[in-house]
Amino acid sequence: MNTMNTAVVRAARSLTPTVTQYWLTGAQGAARLPTAVPGQHVTLRIGPRLKTLTVVAVSDDGYELAVRNRHRGGRRDVLSPRLHVGAPVAVSSPGGHFTAEHAAPFTHFLAGGVGINPILAVLTAGRLRGWRLVYVDRGEGEFPFLDRIEDLAREQGGTVEVVDTGTGGRPDWTEVVARIPEGSTVGVCGPTGMVADVRNAVARESGKRLLVTDEPAAPIVGGLPETVEVECAKCGITFRAAQHQPLLDELKRNGVAVSSSCRQGICGTCEIEVRTGRIDHRDEVLTDQEKAESGYMIACVSKAISDRLVLNV
Repeated sequence: MNTMNTAVVRAARSLTPTVTQYWLTGAQGAARLPTAVPGQHVTLRIGPRLKTLTVVAVSDDGYELAVRNRHRGGRRDVLSPRLHVGAPVAVSSPGGHFTAEHAAPFTHFLAGGVGINPILAVLTAGRLRGWRLVYVDRGEGEFPFLDRIEDLAREQGGTVEVVDTGTGGRPDWTEVVARIPEGSTVGVCGPTGMVADVRNAVARESGKRLLVTDEPAAPIVGGLPETVEVECAKCGITFRAAQHQPLLDELKRNGVAVSSSCRQGICGTCEIEVRTGRIDHRDEVLTDQEKAESGYMIACVSKAISDRLVLNV
């Protein structure tokens, strides 16, 4: 990680039941925060946790960020108590290239959850016209920045398709990509599982260019076991799961009841405690530190790196 800078939370407000908007500025007596371009990412050290976030907008003295916290107000909420107004926070220098200055002539965007943040930055720059956006999240009260996106669509001749996975199910990304005309340039940002599905769909199509937002922690590619032994400690069931199938489906197939909803790593409903095993995390629910510790996993998208998992279900 690059050098950490000293910042303070200047303001905070709730955007949705799970997303909070923050403004960070340099701490009094400290150097000004490094210049950022909207769409770049920064890493915050919040107590013992690390969280990588997109800079949504900038001011003369700081950054606007939006943080999804599925645990807000609950037992596992480690963010809210440490990100109150006036709280000090260490923040890295900004990095990344999927920004408001991106020169690509985007025609289509695909966004999952707070993956809307860098796409909002690109659209706010005002260079594009006639774009189309598919915006996926879970819950009518979610969809951060939807009002700003819809205002930009009216100004720029854009089109916004909102998909609530809580009522309409998750999109078939192969079908979504197939509807995009040849010669299009597609920008995508969202949970790793969603991005992987879009990558695969675009690879099967000709004449479509895919650009993915900078991801500070890429998933493991290759080297995963073909099957993994899964022991469910609470119910006493052990089985071998095929890695090409979502673990959530393998659990249900073997009689282990796990609640689920979005099936895209956005909502956190299928979060499971991991007692033993290493995980390739592909969700946007857990913090960077939680992913490093592998104490929990989101069963609809994440995979096992080790050949044995012990789950607290």
